[in-house]
Amino acid sequence: MVHPDGIVTAIGKPSSRLRFAFPLKGIILSLMVAVAVKSYLMWFLGVEIYTLEVQSLLSGSSFERIAGLILMPDALTMWGMERFEDINVFIRGGLAAQAA
Repeated sequence: MVHPDGIVTAIGKPSSRLRFAFPLKGIILSLMVAVAVKSYLMWFLGVEIYTLEVQSLLSGSSFERIAGLILMPDALTMWGMERFEDINVFIRGGLAAQAA
């Protein structure tokens, strides 16, 4: 808003406090990416090899044990691994049909 004397002021009530909100969207997005990466690793390596690697982490140092606990297979990761397999079958089917 421009006043008659030429001074320009902002329209609306200025915010008088800083906003520090909990970054819920960022945490949810980070968890989704972590589950997707974990699912891809399980799909790419195979469940047996992945489980052996996690078991080797569980018998290591304290940091490796924590990583092993985080990387242990769970239901959500298994579901994501099945989706990666579905995508792989879909892509291979399309490539096979294109080659024929």
